[in-house]
Amino acid sequence: MTTYAKPTLQDFPANEEVTIRLSKIETLTIEIPNADFEPNSSAQLTLDSKRVGAFATLTEGEESTPRKDVTLTLTNADLMAFEGKLVELRYEVSYEAGWDNDRSEPQMLRVEA
Repeated sequence: MTTYAKPTLQDFPANEEVTIRLSKIETLTIEIPNADFEPNSSAQLTLDSKRVGAFATLTEGEESTPRKDVTLTLTNADLMAFEGKLVELRYEVSYEAGWDNDRSEPQMLRVEA
């Protein structure tokens, strides 16, 4: 199993733990660090073990070249279920070839009202 670098949060410092205040955000943009992703792979965010948000393709073109600067978003509604909790934000990488999914290191999020 491959473990990728943890996601980063746009407009937030790269701390071990980041506090998100639902009253101050509509959407949260998450950046996936550039890596040599396998052909025809995609990513989806997870909060603890729950998958949230849309999938993003990690490669492009006939050669399946790894994409750069991939971002995903979470909405305020996605985060509401975790209000008052400290959760692990990760991205899970899945493969068209049917291999087992891989995932990133966690970014800890404290979700507050």
